[in-house]
This record gives sequence, C-alpha cells and structure tokens, in this order.
Amino acid sequence: MQGKNLLSFYQKQKKIKELKSLLPEVFAEDQLDIQKLKIYLEADQFVDESNYGLGWFGKEKAASQVSEESTGKLVLDKSKSIQPNKTKNQFIEGDNLEALRLLQKEYTGKIKLVYIDPPYNTGNDFGYNDRFKIRSNQYLEFLNGSGIERVDSCLKNQIESGEVHTNWLNMIYPRLVLSRQLLTNNGAIAISIDESEKANVQLICNEVFGENNFVGCFIWINRSNSNTSGNLFAANHEYILLYAKCSSELKLKGELKDLSNYSNPDFDPNGDWTPDNPSAASGNSNSRFAITNPYTNEEYLPPAGRYWAFSKQRVAEWFDSGKLIFPKEEGKRFLLKKYKSELKSIFNPISSIITDIPTSKGTRELKELYPEGLPFKYPKPTDLLLTILKQLSEDEDLILDLFAGSASMPHAIFKLNEKQSSKRRFICVQNTEAVKEDSDAGRMGFSTISDLAGDRIVRAGKLYPTIDTGFRFYRIEE
Repeated sequence: MQGKNLLSFYQKQKKIKELKSLLPEVFAEDQLDIQKLKIYLEADQFVDESNYGLGWFGKEKAASQVSEESTGKLVLDKSKSIQPNKTKNQFIEGDNLEALRLLQKEYTGKIKLVYIDPPYNTGNDFGYNDRFKIRSNQYLEFLNGSGIERVDSCLKNQIESGEVHTNWLNMIYPRLVLSRQLLTNNGAIAISIDESEKANVQLICNEVFGENNFVGCFIWINRSNSNTSGNLFAANHEYILLYAKCSSELKLKGELKDLSNYSNPDFDPNGDWTPDNPSAASGNSNSRFAITNPYTNEEYLPPAGRYWAFSKQRVAEWFDSGKLIFPKEEGKRFLLKKYKSELKSIFNPISSIITDIPTSKGTRELKELYPEGLPFKYPKPTDLLLTILKQLSEDEDLILDLFAGSASMPHAIFKLNEKQSSKRRFICVQNTEAVKEDSDAGRMGFSTISDLAGDRIVRAGKLYPTIDTGFRFYRIEE
C-alpha cells in the first residue's frame, strides 16, 4: 500500500489505463477486480503478503537501471592524464552509475574493494540526477488531496519520510547492485555513512549482499562534543559498513598484538617468551592437583576457585624442556613460559571503534596540499581509509572509489603503497558537479569537483616519487 499512497492521482490513472490495455479481462468496467486478477495469475503466482524488506516509491525503476545497456563510452584524455603509458590507475569523470555499467565488461569479479562515500542526504542537494526523482509537489498534491489533518499520524510520517529519503534510495540502490557484480569472491564493500541513511542503506545491503555477508560496522569517532547542540545531544561519530561478496572467503587482517613483553633473557632455544599465568578460571577436579618443587619439595596448588591450565602429565615434560622453571629458594612461585612461537596468531581482532582520527586531521592534510585555501570541506582523513585498506586489501589489489570527492582514497593508497612497497591500484569516479563560485574551490580556479579530485591526486602523488602515482583520465561521453 505504500506505493499507492505515494502515487499522485494522475500517475495512478495512467498506470491503471496501461494495465487495462494489457489485461482487460481482470477489469470490471474501469475497476480492477482483484479476484479476477488472482484467477488470471493462478494461486502459485499470487502473493498475498509482502516479503520482508525495505520498499519505497521508484524501487522497481531503480532496480531496472541495473540491467540497462550503457549509452556512453570511456574516452581517454591524455592532456589530463599523468604518465598514461606507465600507470595502472584510472580516473573516470562522469556519472558513476554509467561508469559502473561501463566497467562491467572488463572488471566483473576483479575488484577487491569498493569504497563508497556518498552524499549523506543531510538536506543538501547532490549531483546524482536519476530520472525518476520524487518532487515535493507530488507529496503536496497527495497531502492536499487527502486532507492531512484527517490522515493518521503514521501515514503522515510515512509520506514525509518518503519525500526525504526516496531520491537518495533511488540513487544508491542500483549502484550497490552493480558494485557487487564487480567484486572478487573474497572482496568487500565499505560504505561511509551517518545517521541520516545508515538504517536504510543497511537494509538495502542486506538485500543486495545478503545479511549473512554483513561483516560489521565501524563506529568512527570523528569529532569532539559540539558546543552548539540545540538539544544537548552531540553526534560525535559516523559509520563505515562492511559487506563481503562471500563472507566465508573474506578474512580481515586484525591488529598486530603488542609483543614488546616477549624476550629471551636466558637464551632459551625455543625463542622469545613471556611469563604466563599457570591457572585458569574453569576446569574440573582433575585440574586441581599439587605440584612439587623438585629443589625445595614445596607444594603448589592453584588459587581458590581456579584450576591449573595444564594436565598433571605436562609438569615433568615441561620441566625437562625448560618451559616450566622451579625456583631453588622456598617461598617463590614457579615460572611458566609462554613462547611467541606458540601464539596461534600475532593479530588481535580489530576493534569496531575507530578513535584518534578526527575529521580535522583530513582537513589539515588538505591544507598542507593547498596552503592557498581549503577547496573541500570535511575530507576523509587518509589514516581512516588506511584502516580499511589494511584490513581488506593486499599487494596489487584493485580498489574502486565511486564517489571520489576530494580524492582522499588515492592519497591513502599512495601512502600505503610506499609504506608496504605494494602496488595497489585504483579506479576513481567523480561526476562533473559544479563547485560554488563563492567557495574557496571556486576562487582557487576549480569549476567542478572532478577537477579538484584530479588535482588532489597530482599534488598528493608528488609526495611519493618512488611509486606509481599517475592515472589515465577518462571522460564518459555519449
């Protein structure tokens, strides 16, 4: 019923006429007869109840865009390219939906990581013009025709939310579907988002990627408390959603454990070690036994309520190997070694909370590249993107950045490639959204966001002269 509520009277009449011309047998005069429609479709083709999922006006049209043929082509502009004959990086200027269609032929199943930092739909217009936008007057037409005072509050909220979210949902849905098709089987997508669309995009991703392929959600603490919060609630964080193409084939790297407490002061042939707690919180009666010091005959028992973390048979074995060391003086506890070589992994799971990388860090990075002004507000810090790159990509992997913006992702890739001596490659896409003339970017001579993104890549590349910092510049043309 949601779709019907959102359709204008004109649209409803038009669709009813179209349906009647196709299936006149399911109409009684000008009215659709649901029972006749059920009979026509047969029982196994008719669903009385909707499936679980997120629905909105225009979803079917958004879905149909996935299968539409591309009407454009990628045209190389050598004058805007940097080392086009050597580089393996690409910059595409144009609508990223069309870019995704064009990339399908060559890159289906070949991209390891897709990063999406879309417009957050915070009330500002964004430059991704789909042809089935919902206009405010469509909602006003419905409200005026229905008499909003006589409509229950749930329907009123539904209509008003639709006006806010529908454009954005129609924009993001086909892009997510096409992005998934480009991923390798062990690939993933990372989506930066805030509260405005986080719930919606997660439901869409559950549909597109499968809820079982939801890896997790980073909570990025990106600012300190605001002093201007009207309701005294400060939103100090944003999110990065992670979805795998196939969760069984994806494994994050984790964070390197602190191994500074391991050493080898006694030149143990088994390598570095650290003192280990010999007792455990769980066990049974067989795990509580006396251990006798062979030098002093002193007996040791685990603390009350705890158990030895090893069996009785291990005592003699570990004493002979040097893993268990008894003191030669009374009143001292024995020492149990834990060797670095015994660690199952030198990595801990990565925390879902990202701290100490404020948005201001990205701003400072941009100011260092542009001392003459700040051409882009709120750029993502490269250290934030490094967190994603380190977890979800490896040497020579291909990364797709769909909304290049200030081009923080290429800058982060340069940074990581130099540090790890790796060869990660990127494809960045940015449309020709115009910058405001009275903005810093406008005063600095930039006319579009794509101009700015390309220039950021050039300036960042000069910081890393030993690696591939070039790119082939492509323009989407009809």
